[in-house]
Amino acid sequence: MSISIITPHYNDPNGLLHVYKCLLKQTQASWQWIIVDDLSDTTIRKKIQDWHQYTKDNRVKLICNEKKSNASVCRNLGVDIANYENLVFLDADDYISQDFVFSRNIDFNEFAVFKNIAVVDRNGTQEIKPNLNENYLDCFLNAKFIWQTTAILWKKSFFIEIGKFDPNLQRLQDVELSIRALLVGKNYRIIDNKIDFFYNAKPIRLKTDIVRKSCASVNYLILKLHANYALDPYRHSLIKSYYYSCVKGLHRCKKREDVVYVKESLKLFYKSKYINIKEYFVGIIVLILYQYRMVSDSLFIKINRYFFK
Repeated sequence: MSISIITPHYNDPNGLLHVYKCLLKQTQASWQWIIVDDLSDTTIRKKIQDWHQYTKDNRVKLICNEKKSNASVCRNLGVDIANYENLVFLDADDYISQDFVFSRNIDFNEFAVFKNIAVVDRNGTQEIKPNLNENYLDCFLNAKFIWQTTAILWKKSFFIEIGKFDPNLQRLQDVELSIRALLVGKNYRIIDNKIDFFYNAKPIRLKTDIVRKSCASVNYLILKLHANYALDPYRHSLIKSYYYSCVKGLHRCKKREDVVYVKESLKLFYKSKYINIKEYFVGIIVLILYQYRMVSDSLFIKINRYFFK
């Protein structure tokens, strides 16, 4: 049994080289690696094209976009040309152990989640993700992101059937896809695996425009859920935690001028009936107090956690 590994790429040739070294060390050699370059800088694109030609490894396929898109578009393009029915997505800045491919030589339908992963911060410190409970869908609806893109092994046919990655999302692409898969899927597996995947977590403060992008993605996500799925009252009540995720991003970045984006999200949560009138007014008042420095950072996050998490 073989798998196609798909990597979106932008301006990280060293990351690609590291991934390739990991792949060469695999105990099972029957893999395909598809790199989709999203219009990297000219010199970098030339560098990876030369490297790809030099390797002469038929298992590695390089696709170069002619115009800038995003990671979701790149991943979907990779799926379209994948040779194998089993798929996994791997970012250029993450890495895998030598048994990664071998461990995914399993029988499954729809998709399988390898629940044990390690998150690595910029200092190289590893954090082992905790065990999952069985309410996987409820966790995602409650904005608890219990697994990441590479944790999932997909059947290509099922992945295409549910619509692939949604390219309209700037963030939360893997979260929205997991929610969709759990809502539609009827026969998937959760694997209690030995850790063989290491996810490189980027500090949120180093990302530009994070609050605007996060709020826009949350807005898109909750509108899509509202339009396409009839959630029961309990699951409907969980969705407001995504508003708290907007607040948390604002709190972490300390950019009080970005309150405007969080206000727009709060209005949308109210209009979509994910929060009630009392919660809406509490949210607005606390945002105004925070914007004008009339409430401390710690009290701001505590109040929002109490009402919205």
